[in-house]
Amino acid sequence: MWALVIFALIALQILLALISPVGLVYLSLAIGAIPIGFGEDGPITGALGRMDLPAFRLLGLWLAAAVVLLLHSGRLPRYLGTFKFHLLFLVFCLAAVAWAPSIDYAMRMFAKLSSPLLFLLLIMTAVSSRAQLRVMERLIVLSGLGVAAVAVAMLAAGVNASQVGLTLPGLGPALFSALMVVVAVTALAGARYGHRLRNSLIAAVSAAAVLAAFTRITIAGLFVGCSVVLFVGFRGVLRLLLPILGLVGLPALFLFNETFKKRMFYGDNKVTPDAVLSDPSILLEHLHTSGRSNAWGTVLGKFFFPNPTFGSGLGATQNYYYSQSSGIGVIHSEYVRLLSEVGVVGISLFALAALAYLWRLLRIYRRSREADTARYALAALGTLVAYLIFIATDNGFDYVTGFGIYVFGLIGMAEKARELEMAPARAAVRARAPTSAPAPAVAGQSA
Repeated sequence: MWALVIFALIALQILLALISPVGLVYLSLAIGAIPIGFGEDGPITGALGRMDLPAFRLLGLWLAAAVVLLLHSGRLPRYLGTFKFHLLFLVFCLAAVAWAPSIDYAMRMFAKLSSPLLFLLLIMTAVSSRAQLRVMERLIVLSGLGVAAVAVAMLAAGVNASQVGLTLPGLGPALFSALMVVVAVTALAGARYGHRLRNSLIAAVSAAAVLAAFTRITIAGLFVGCSVVLFVGFRGVLRLLLPILGLVGLPALFLFNETFKKRMFYGDNKVTPDAVLSDPSILLEHLHTSGRSNAWGTVLGKFFFPNPTFGSGLGATQNYYYSQSSGIGVIHSEYVRLLSEVGVVGISLFALAALAYLWRLLRIYRRSREADTARYALAALGTLVAYLIFIATDNGFDYVTGFGIYVFGLIGMAEKARELEMAPARAAVRARAPTSAPAPAVAGQSA
């Protein structure tokens, strides 16, 4: 039975790639955050190691996007040139397969790293109108709000009462709240350009869902992502209001709210406002990393320091945790994972790609002449910053269909909107250009 489910997951996406590539984009955004799994049976262990249904869903999306790009290969050189820094990072990661301890886990990791760019390229080739971009925007918001509504309903019914933080069974508070950050930032960017009351309400509800998930890193991502949107997109006092409030509100949240305080600090009874005022170092001394700091030290010592330049090979950390240890399945920091697997060179290329995206989005926003283009660029800018914060202490590379495609989907929407905006000007330039060289003068006639 599970074989049929897996086949259907993969085949449906490839079929959509053949008959309606934009439908594949719609489907991915509509169902990407819906949790699926094998239930009590757990992941399947096969030639590629342990794989759950989300892994097969990602495999289907990767193959389907690759099919679309092959069918539109004539457009690829231009788009690959646009995202050349991301491509350069992936090329180096592919090379890092050569010195990986496990080819299976190396290729799995490469699929996760390359899928966001493939989805971005899918959008660039499949989408052809602003109407389609607006459908994508609605699907991102509705997908998040739908998941939040179901989570609240299940909590009210007592179905998920044992879970700490608002989420859905099988989804996890981190992934749930990451999606809510995307919705909140997207709605806040939308409030800058219209329907201010509706978008502000959506942003507020989504932000409340992030707080209710009790996940520290997504709260930080929400704060910084929304601050970027306000600072870049708004004017006057409002652009500074959230950053100023955050400098006061975030410390107060983790010092005075008992639930957040217990999650942030061990020995939380010793972390009091008076103690912090007298000795601020107590915050670092009692910082609760949930075992992450010890795990980071172990992984860096085993995989990074022996070869700091190039790392120990792609997929090395996951191979270690799945094959050599009974502990956690991944290292909860993508920066630590990159350092360990692809070294200083790899993480430098990743940083270069991230900076290139941030620069392009800021430039698209500044140069846009259409409100849609500016809105998508602003939302993409805020969500990308939140994504880069999130992966500092969580495994965002593993959350491709539930988080990554939404972030890179917004980047693709901004890029495509700008392309559509510039299309008339480019067509006019081509129309004015001579179509052929002038005919040579005939002897005896004036030139």
